[in-house]
Amino acid sequence: MNEYEFTKLEELARKQAALCKVFGSTRRVLIIWVLQGEEKAVTEIAKSVGSSMQSTSQHLRLMKDKGILTSRKVGQAVLYRIAENELMQNCTILKKNPLPEKQGHDEKPFGSKKTYLDKENFND
Repeated sequence: MNEYEFTKLEELARKQAALCKVFGSTRRVLIIWVLQGEEKAVTEIAKSVGSSMQSTSQHLRLMKDKGILTSRKVGQAVLYRIAENELMQNCTILKKNPLPEKQGHDEKPFGSKKTYLDKENFND
């Protein structure tokens, strides 16, 4: 491996390490799972992950600052979605999402709805 290749590899490793650090929070992983394939307002995200608006807003701001999420304003609502960038393309957390593929907007994913984490998905 030449010096240029090593430098590129080292940069990728640095970015992946920073991404892993962000996902050291359970709430942030839940936010990613809830947003996969969808765009949602802060109120919807907070309700879905069982967190306060203030706490959810702080997580969203950090994730946006790190390039994990993007947002846009519609009226007074701010809608968040997962960023479509190189950093998120290889994100294992997205590939191992235990939530059902489609959720209604009124459904709370961590309530009574079955997920991959249910008992029948594990071999005892």
